[in-house]
Amino acid sequence: MNTWILSGLISVAVLVAFVAVVAVSRRLGWPAALSPVVLTALAIGGVLAATGTPIQRFRDLSHPLGLLLGPAIVALGAGVHDNRRVLAAAGRPLAVAVVVGATVGVASAVLLARVLGLAPLLRAATVTRTVTTPFAILVQTRVGGPVTLAAGIAVVMGVVGTILLPTLLNLLRLRDRAALGTAVGVAAHIVGADAVGRHDAVAGSFAGAALVGTGIVVALIVPPLWPWLIG
Repeated sequence: MNTWILSGLISVAVLVAFVAVVAVSRRLGWPAALSPVVLTALAIGGVLAATGTPIQRFRDLSHPLGLLLGPAIVALGAGVHDNRRVLAAAGRPLAVAVVVGATVGVASAVLLARVLGLAPLLRAATVTRTVTTPFAILVQTRVGGPVTLAAGIAVVMGVVGTILLPTLLNLLRLRDRAALGTAVGVAAHIVGADAVGRHDAVAGSFAGAALVGTGIVVALIVPPLWPWLIG
């Protein structure tokens, strides 16, 4: 079969699976642990394992889906625009939180990887764990890092952050929507922003702004420091 036709069929199949998973997640009340991103990834992983298809082969054939990553991030701008006055009022603390959060995220990933003695490939992949998948792919591609592994780690971190952060903030009695959204955006990426945005539009807008800001900060600081970060 022609490669372009096969690529198109696989991309359509993934999109159909995602739409089906969204319907299931909606019926279940949008549980954080069963986000559409996670369920779709698990379904794809199961099919690849059952058919013995290498992940690189799937990545090559599903390349058209990568073209949707940029628009997906831009789509977050709708929520940001709707709540632009609230975001503008909190502009300075939001910017500080994003810069500090992104810097601490990269530094902690590097230090933890060194303390645990992770293999060089894993160390490189974890550097971008604090940014959402499109940014992780962008940064890792620019520096020649392990793109696929880094993208997987970004998704996992997003899921973990989505599950743990709201509970942690609740235990700390921090119920401010801006704080929740910013924390989720910095640490739980697009998975977290999607989850909180479905329940609270204001928190979702802060999460969207924070995840994009974090991605920009990491994209600026990681490439020039790459040799030291993975050394």
